[in-house]
Amino acid sequence: MKLVFVIKALDNIGGTERVTIQIANSLSKLSHQVHIVSLVGNNKPFFEVLPEVKLHYIHQGADNSIFPYRDLRRHYKLKKCFKSIEPDIIIVVDASRATFKIPACKPYTTIYWEHFNSIMHSKPMQNLSRKLVAKHGDWIVTLTEADAQSYKQKYNTEKVSCIHNPITIDLPEYTEPNAHKAVAVGRYTSQKGFDLLIKAWAKVEEKKDWKLVIAGKGKQTKLLQSLIEKYELTSSVELIPPTNNIQGLFKESGLYVMSSRFEGLPLVLIEAAAMGLPAVSFACETGPEEIISHDKTGLLVPPMNIDALASAIQTCILNDNLRIEFSKNAASYVGEKFSTENIIDKWESLFNQLKQS
Repeated sequence: MKLVFVIKALDNIGGTERVTIQIANSLSKLSHQVHIVSLVGNNKPFFEVLPEVKLHYIHQGADNSIFPYRDLRRHYKLKKCFKSIEPDIIIVVDASRATFKIPACKPYTTIYWEHFNSIMHSKPMQNLSRKLVAKHGDWIVTLTEADAQSYKQKYNTEKVSCIHNPITIDLPEYTEPNAHKAVAVGRYTSQKGFDLLIKAWAKVEEKKDWKLVIAGKGKQTKLLQSLIEKYELTSSVELIPPTNNIQGLFKESGLYVMSSRFEGLPLVLIEAAAMGLPAVSFACETGPEEIISHDKTGLLVPPMNIDALASAIQTCILNDNLRIEFSKNAASYVGEKFSTENIIDKWESLFNQLKQS
């Protein structure tokens, strides 16, 4: 099939970009003709795109024109791009920001891929986009089962199903996580809750020789650094830049901690667990509970409860046998559930279903 993914930009370092490229690369290996259309910029993708995947750029550089002229310009360029490709199926990445893309995608079969959490991300323009997608789209794919049910109830549609994000890294041979390092990865923003994590780490009474490493960048860098200094944690907490060698970071760690205030389906948590990292996480409304099996592959604690997070971290630090048990269970369970082969099978089944309908 001729497949086209439409994404805002390819040079970002987030999970959305990483998983979109992974899916596109995997489908191209199965003899599909795959294209990725980037709406903004023409910079080199942060993650590797196979040569077989064709890249198209709608707007060179930043587009600072005033709404609605910006979206009208993109609409016509997108329509022209689709006409040159003549796709069998279009996959629009991010159903919550699809308003101007909907008319451009007609008359092609179109899947709208929800990469946000529609329960928590529910601003008026996002909800309008989702209503239009539910009415005019051929199908909606969500990242979690909870979000799929939310779409059915809020937007009165049955044209929705959940396909989880796949593991996007090559998994090395399993080894027990013996390093005394807790790790967290993500943008330095309020959503990721690293301020809560630092406060929780300050409450961990017996750190022994353990350290906490937070990999990322963002607008809260100064805030996080000031909290590290405020709680006198400079010897045990380190902020490091983002890395595209996530395997190396995980292999040097003994525990993954997720402190997000909300999530969709956190890819980084999937991949940490698949590599055998036991995890401690807030039980956000969507996401972590579909990855972590409480008391089997890690520990889930009430959202934004700093004391509970600190207690769970302490439990894992003090109990080597528990960490190893969680580790082995996580590598087996998550490695199978979120394997690329399993996820690609679900995408191909959906493509075939839509082309036959």
